Order: sequence, then C-alpha cells, then structure tokens
Amino acid sequence: MYKLLFVVYFVFFLVYTGSAQIEPIDSLHADFDKAYGLDVLLNNGRKYYPDSNPVTGHPFWKSEDSFRGKLTIKGKTFFDQQLKFNLHKQEFLLIYLNLNGQEGQIILNSEVIDSVRTGTVLFVPNKNPEIEQNFIQLIHHGKLDCFIGWYKELKFNRIGVNIGYMYTSDRRKYYLVNNGVLYPFTGKSAFLRIFEGIQRSAIRKYMSSKRFRFKNMDENELRKLIIYSEKTVK
Repeated sequence: MYKLLFVVYFVFFLVYTGSAQIEPIDSLHADFDKAYGLDVLLNNGRKYYPDSNPVTGHPFWKSEDSFRGKLTIKGKTFFDQQLKFNLHKQEFLLIYLNLNGQEGQIILNSEVIDSVRTGTVLFVPNKNPEIEQNFIQLIHHGKLDCFIGWYKELKFNRIGVNIGYMYTSDRRKYYLVNNGVLYPFTGKSAFLRIFEGIQRSAIRKYMSSKRFRFKNMDENELRKLIIYSEKTVK
C-alpha cells in the first residue's frame, strides 16, 4: 500500500514540475517570436561558424557584407531581412539580433526556402538536375526561361605571396530553357545556336543594333535580350 502511494505521489510530482517548466519555455519562445517574427526561420536553421582555417577572400555573393532582402519560406514572407549568400556552399545565412542585442548568424534550411529577393534580383530553388547550383537567379520566365547560376570555388594557390587556400571571384553560368530543353551558354555564338533560321537571324540583328556584348552585359540587358528572343519563338 505504501509503495503504491509513493508511486502515485512521484508521478504527480513529475507531472507538476514538468508543466511548470513548460510555461516559462513557451513564454520565452513567444517573446522571441513577438520580437523577431522569425520562428519558422530559426527552427529550420543551424548556427553558422566562419572558416576556422586561414583563407584568402570570402565565399559570399557580391560582397562580404550582408544585403537586405525579402525572404519567403513555405509561403510566408519576411521583409527587410539581413542576409548573406554563401556561393561556395550554396546556402543563405540569416543575420539577426537576439534578445540581448547580440548579433547571430544561422544557416537557413534550403529545402524550405521559396525565394529570396533583393532589389531586382530574385533567387529561386533550382529544380533542374543539369544545373549544379542549389539556387539560381531568375532572369525571365515565360516561353523562354533564363537563369544565372552563381558560384565560387575554393582553390589552393601554390605561387606568389599568398600561398594557401583562396576563394575565387564570383562566377556565373547562364542557362536558357527553350521548349523544355536546357541550354547552357557563355557567349554570342552559343546563344545563337539555341535558335534556328529566321529566329537566329532576327536575334543576331537585334544584338548588332544594340551593340550587345556578352562580356560586358548586365542583367537588365540580358533580360531585354531574352524578351526580344521570346517574341521570335513561335
């Protein structure tokens, strides 16, 4: 009898203490969500640790500095977020301030990201197995789809003063989807070969009239070229 009473009291004690602990944890969780609105993001990320070994350069898109962007995860959009895009590992970092005002960085779970937009640049998940990058910049979507795959490589420099590992500068690969077929292209000749006959001739004339140069083109010029090329496609 005494043993039975002891078990009952012990179970009651565990239930009581457990429920007492849940309340402050849930309260702290709610306070964090209220302050930052990033619960979904944080639950799907892991802490970021910079390179521990000395490396020349950095792995990030455009600049080592963060950029402000609009982040959409599972259909929910978070505006004006502070982000970085690690081109070498193909993952986005979220920079945030914790409740103590200290800056933290987490690696976002790539599988739940719908899109990342900064200015006119839109990154979307890559769904084409022929493209190596996890995320691609969407230039145009329509009869013709055009993407840029950004990346960086980590190489070992054996000559000069800075011997050791170094990140390359930002590199890009261009892709065009025409009639469901993916075509990589790097210059004028490769781009024109995607099209046939009258289409190719018209696009060549357009490029000549605009003095279009792939080497010096910006993303807006590329978008205009794709839109014009789309008009020639039946």
